Amino acid sequence: MRELFAQGGPLMYGILLLSIAGLTVIIERLYYFIVVERANYEELKENIKNYLERKDIDGAINYCRGYNNSVARILETILENSDSNRDVLEEEIRETILERIPFLERYMWILGMAANVTPLVGLLGTVTGMIKAFNVISNQGIGKPEMLAGGISQALITTAAGLTVAIPALIMYNYFNKKIDSLTNEMEKTAVEFLNILG
Repeated sequence: MRELFAQGGPLMYGILLLSIAGLTVIIERLYYFIVVERANYEELKENIKNYLERKDIDGAINYCRGYNNSVARILETILENSDSNRDVLEEEIRETILERIPFLERYMWILGMAANVTPLVGLLGTVTGMIKAFNVISNQGIGKPEMLAGGISQALITTAAGLTVAIPALIMYNYFNKKIDSLTNEMEKTAVEFLNILG
């Protein structure tokens, strides 16, 4: 593995750095979506409805505060402003959704960069490797295939390394974006549902 890394040339360090950054974000985002945002939303909403049937707004607010997910924050906002008129309540909900979006999208730009830039670094390695190979041909002819192979090897290794990092990064980037869309829709759906309940 070290030998392959060395054959890939100095651009392999850029690919390695991007792979570490991408992997770090993937682990952090998986933790966030699996641990922090994980909840049975239907059960959460049903329990809040039970509090509302008993007219226990404070109990419902405290129940929401026991969760860290975005839907609980929306419910908490609705309950805390339940005495406000509809326009004020809708504005508070919009503000809460806008406040939650950065939590959902945190570090996604790094993962997007790893997915998009890594193949380009690999392509740059391909170009520099081929330049190296052609320099060998122009300087020494094709009499020393081992010298020629060094440039071609660099070209292929950097391309392979770039794609090896970029493909899983792109898959996870799209997966997380789907989760963000799903959670945003869930927040909006919950807001509409409880606005109708409160009248």
